[in-house]
Amino acid sequence: MGTKIKNIDCRLFNVPLPEVLSDAKHGDHTHFELVTTTITLEDGSEGTGYTYTGGKGGHAIKAMVEHDFTSFLIGKDGTKVEQLFEEMEWHIHYVGRGGIDAFAISSIDIALRDIRCKRKGQPLHQMAGGADHSCKAYCGGIDLQFPIPKLLKNIEGYLASGFKAVKIKIGREKLEEDLERIKAVREFIGPDVTFMVDANYAMSVEKAIKAIEGFQQYDITWFEEPIIPDDYQGYGKIFDETGFP
Repeated sequence: MGTKIKNIDCRLFNVPLPEVLSDAKHGDHTHFELVTTTITLEDGSEGTGYTYTGGKGGHAIKAMVEHDFTSFLIGKDGTKVEQLFEEMEWHIHYVGRGGIDAFAISSIDIALRDIRCKRKGQPLHQMAGGADHSCKAYCGGIDLQFPIPKLLKNIEGYLASGFKAVKIKIGREKLEEDLERIKAVREFIGPDVTFMVDANYAMSVEKAIKAIEGFQQYDITWFEEPIIPDDYQGYGKIFDETGFP
């Protein structure tokens, strides 16, 4: 039996959240969507990949896997993971380049890498060359609307789990509320825990600069997505004005 791709099965699941979560620009999250892609080779090897959404777009991802990639991939050598990744990008390039296609391709790519790892009997981090334990990890959540006591309770859970770095959402309508939350978290975690903030592109360039002026004293490691990611000139202006990461 060969290593050609024999079957691709894509599924979509709705994963309800225990409470509604909100951030500055994506609105309310009542559930996440989980998209799984299971690939079977002719020799019986099987792997499953996945991607997820904040509750929108899952049907389009599943449709792209089923309608645009399945017939394209059936019969191809499933061990040629890197080659297939590039072929999939070109296959959908005319309408792709970083949206639904990236989610669909990732679920397939992870499935193929799952097969590769199982055939070698090694976990993915080893197969990818991971031997260094110096990479730091942080924990964060969709906590923009949490009152400060609940926000700090969340942070307490992160620290209890062993994390030494945390991130919170900002982007409230009133900047003073963001600064109040940042101050409360820094006072709670003390000076030694790494602290980041993420505005989910809710701000203008001017408001981002003003926000940085307000929170620089709290030793923030980076400010994530103050403005829309595609506004490169805007990011340049923010950095030129503040020098802030």
